[in-house]
Amino acid sequence: MKNVVPFPENRAVETEAAAWLVRLDSEAPLSESERRELAEWTRRSPAHLEQLREHAALWRKLNVLTELGVPLRDVNRAAVARPRASSRARKLSAVVAALIAVIAIGIASRHRMGAAVDASELYATAVGERRTVTLPDASVVMLNTNTQIRVAYQKSYRDIRLLRGEAYFTVAKNPNRPFRVYAGGGRIDALGTAFSVYLKQEGSVDVTVTEGRVAVASLATEGKSVPNSASVREKKLGSLVAGQVATIPSETQTGSRPIDVLDNLRNVELQGLSRRISWTEGVLIFSGEPLEAVVKEINRYSTVHIEFSDPAVGAIRVGGQFPVGETSEMFKALETTFGLRVTYLSDSHVLVSSGVE
Repeated sequence: MKNVVPFPENRAVETEAAAWLVRLDSEAPLSESERRELAEWTRRSPAHLEQLREHAALWRKLNVLTELGVPLRDVNRAAVARPRASSRARKLSAVVAALIAVIAIGIASRHRMGAAVDASELYATAVGERRTVTLPDASVVMLNTNTQIRVAYQKSYRDIRLLRGEAYFTVAKNPNRPFRVYAGGGRIDALGTAFSVYLKQEGSVDVTVTEGRVAVASLATEGKSVPNSASVREKKLGSLVAGQVATIPSETQTGSRPIDVLDNLRNVELQGLSRRISWTEGVLIFSGEPLEAVVKEINRYSTVHIEFSDPAVGAIRVGGQFPVGETSEMFKALETTFGLRVTYLSDSHVLVSSGVE
């Protein structure tokens, strides 16, 4: 996918996993302190163990690729070397598999002892990237472009803080353990439902429910951003059911005036609902929106700056379906279907103008 920038935290995890893999592949066994350090590192995040598993699988594949790439004149030498390479790859895979098994046993033991499944993780996507994450309770969250969430699971609640961007949640039922999403100045509570939450740059929050029901509340944090702080004042605003959308305004929009009710709650037909969450299927769908609004939405998935030569160009109403992150497809459509001219001022700067000379 174009315009994907690796998230710095992901790169750090990859580097650490590679370093551990090199250490595991060495002739000398891990020391007691190294074993404790590795166990602590893998428990810190599910992403650590997954990255280690991926590196081990890749390491084994690379051994195979190396053998396949040996010139014919070296075939005899390769025949001698192959058993050792394959043996080391199998040994490494076995070590990682054993490590995963030990950790899995540890997790299972905690369940048998009645311990809560706790998790406190940060997940993020870069511009143009989408990512699906399965949470400890089997709930699933899909992160849209340039999105960041913090997951905080405890025995009595399941909390998600949407720090930026947009996410779509498919929630596993557990009436005794509320699932709550905090975004901007609001909170969305759900049980056995599916919905999306979009934290816009100005601070307002769009909520779209596609299944079940959610309850919405506004929060006054008195200058603090910790959702579970005792200083948080909550005001219940109402509920949304499948097919409904609403926006929780930001404090800037309300002038710090307390919100008492969702006065913008509205019903959306199935086609409109599908358009709002079409990004989860890898496409963006428009039906008569101004080109300026279309470009603003598509620009969320790209680092390309797009400007119009004239306000009248941005006011042109367009419709169509565009692949997520494929800005070039939109440019082609603007030229071939709408008769506009697209001029590349640089690799990251584009001017859209009327096709009339």
